[in-house]
Amino acid sequence: MKTSSAFALLVLVFVAVATCYDGLLAFQEPAVPVADAPQNVNPLEGEDPPATRVAKDAGRLGAMVGDEAGAKITALLRQLFDSALSDDIRLDAAAQLSELSGALDDSELNLRSAQRQLDRRVRLVTAGIQALKDEAAGDDARQLVNDLLLRACVDYENGNRDAHAEVVRVNYDQLKQLHPAIFAKVGPTVLEDYLNYNLHFILSEPLLSRLVSDYREETGPVADCILGAWVTGRQVTDTTVRADVKPSAGTARFDLVVDGRTKTNTKGRKSPATIYSKGNHTFTIRKPLLFDGSGFSTEDANMDVEIDNRTVGVSTNYDRVPLLGGLAKKIAWKEVQRKQYQADGIAARKLAGRALPQFEDEANEQLVKANDSIQDNILQHLQDRGIAPGTYSARSSETHFAVSSRTMSPQNLAASQPPTSPAPPNGVAIQLHESTINAAIDGLGISGQMTVLEVIGKIESALKELLDRDVSLRGPDEAIDDNTDFDFSESDPIRVRFDEGQVVFILRTGFYQKDKNRRVPRYIFEIPLGIEVQGGSLVLIAPRTDPRGILSLRPRAIEGKSSLRSVAQARGIAKELLDKTFKQQLTEVDSNIELELKNRENLQLQISKLEITDGWVTLIME
Repeated sequence: MKTSSAFALLVLVFVAVATCYDGLLAFQEPAVPVADAPQNVNPLEGEDPPATRVAKDAGRLGAMVGDEAGAKITALLRQLFDSALSDDIRLDAAAQLSELSGALDDSELNLRSAQRQLDRRVRLVTAGIQALKDEAAGDDARQLVNDLLLRACVDYENGNRDAHAEVVRVNYDQLKQLHPAIFAKVGPTVLEDYLNYNLHFILSEPLLSRLVSDYREETGPVADCILGAWVTGRQVTDTTVRADVKPSAGTARFDLVVDGRTKTNTKGRKSPATIYSKGNHTFTIRKPLLFDGSGFSTEDANMDVEIDNRTVGVSTNYDRVPLLGGLAKKIAWKEVQRKQYQADGIAARKLAGRALPQFEDEANEQLVKANDSIQDNILQHLQDRGIAPGTYSARSSETHFAVSSRTMSPQNLAASQPPTSPAPPNGVAIQLHESTINAAIDGLGISGQMTVLEVIGKIESALKELLDRDVSLRGPDEAIDDNTDFDFSESDPIRVRFDEGQVVFILRTGFYQKDKNRRVPRYIFEIPLGIEVQGGSLVLIAPRTDPRGILSLRPRAIEGKSSLRSVAQARGIAKELLDKTFKQQLTEVDSNIELELKNRENLQLQISKLEITDGWVTLIME
């Protein structure tokens, strides 16, 4: 079922980035990347007081847990971030929170997410407060650390705003320069939980083999000289290509393997005898390939050959001469048997001498093309938009090939460790953090007054560059709403947050209704979109726009105080746009994905798992 153009504004940025990148921590965790220093920080102004922001965050996490434990967690979180309390009281609150977190039922997704979020807060605050206590830190260091804790654990966790991240990065850098002893204890936790890789990709060996697979059958003449005999005839060679993943910690490694079989039907003439033979030779070529996240490198191929020649007949010039003919045949047979080992060795060397250089040339040519495509088509386009990954980690096990990357600016933050999930035995898994999507949105250049068509055009243009093909998000007969323009905020105009089972789109925008010449001030809208896999299809669960549902949409004014009238107008426009976007409450989207493979049957994949939790999307296709 088709959705309208407005849906592109809400969803297609997320889909686009996920499909443009070519892991799960199922077998090996990547090393935590190193952060660089930020520049030109502009702190936020006009925020709620710290106690209010902490109370909102504590109430949200307590509500996720519910009941008596939730009330305890809410109270303890408020103590944890209260800089007016003593270090010992805050550390005691951290210990109690850790105990409560460990007692949660991690079989439930919602509680597992709450547990992860609580543990991140406890880890960073414990590291910061313990470092301040151990170093008997002064007021300057305390202010730096407490500000970092609040901005990272409360503000960034809930809003993904650039300004929050910038403050964390500045404080992080100042701690490193001015208070190295404190930084040594706080820095590793910040790296692991807020500056880690935000895209993980893991590919199973069977699927990798499908992607590189090839089959050939070649027929040709035989004309060669072996041990003085002139050998002629026909040969048929068939080859198949597969991948064999190898364990490697520094780079992802696999062998490109060619399994081949050559069948021959020949006769070898060396006067006075002619030898008739049939061969069934097998060979294996292995070429090691290494991938570091941004390109391939290779090592020389090697080849093993098994020669199987069977003599099926012998004739001599004396076959019709009584007695002498039989004797000549016996001599010829013995001569064949005596030289069989030597002849097989020569045949093996000749087969390798023909096949190995040809394979090396073809494989190296394809690798050059692959690296050019990665660098010139994918990474360069991402670089042009300021969203190229800056750090990579690649590794492999006996069965899986995994790559992780981190996309962020020097002023921003990234991700924590992703939720654990088993590696798919026959498919591919992608884990995408919300920070990756938000970096991609920043690269679109959305700001100020824009029509719906202009927003869609920016998305289409980005997709065209990244995918190297024309992309249209509009049907040929689809009408575009040109009466209402957006008036996006210059900072964080669109943000995405991955909550439990839903994608929350945070829009900082006002509206201009051209037909009424009416401007509605800028508000912050949080619009949740549920996404599930049901019965083999992706199901999009639209936000409710009935009276009760639209009242739950609570726009917050960005500047100044909002009036009841402007709030009602903002809600009305949001309802109108959502009603045009979603024609019904549930929209089914085909979960099958077809990959075009050159000169081969296309690869069919189906989404078997989609899990949205704690800032991450886990997508498994098999």
